[in-house]
Amino acid sequence: MKTRSALLVACLCCAALAQEQTASPLGTGHIVNNVVFVSPGEEIGLTLGGAANGTALSITEEPNPKKANLVLSFKQEKRMMLFTIQNRTKYWLIYEAGIKTPKRDGWYKTSVMPVGPRLSSFESWAAPIDQLALKKFRFSENPGGKPAK
Repeated sequence: MKTRSALLVACLCCAALAQEQTASPLGTGHIVNNVVFVSPGEEIGLTLGGAANGTALSITEEPNPKKANLVLSFKQEKRMMLFTIQNRTKYWLIYEAGIKTPKRDGWYKTSVMPVGPRLSSFESWAAPIDQLALKKFRFSENPGGKPAK
């Protein structure tokens, strides 16, 4: 009986851990482990800090998007998903993105373009997306994040 109970407890713990690893971080804020999560209908202000040498940036959420140096907006327009990123800094911004869709399990990498200084960039997808995950934010002084010669 003790062996069955221990086995049951171990199975429940493994199931809970697996669910925790695949669960969306909703309710815990938009930033988890330096990854920014954005859901449709949200506009998020961020403050990025760090050098323009390609190293990872510090990320903090700015409650007032007007004061943020990076503003993210994600919405559905008709049958398209539209993501807008406003770079209010004087540097090129490079980042990576993943998407979570309703018909597939897990996260999938999606391509994104670097955003120029004081410019906005738009990304769109024809299929529904439940959530975006953005990570590895870096500044560069050169277009497209290319290293200085």
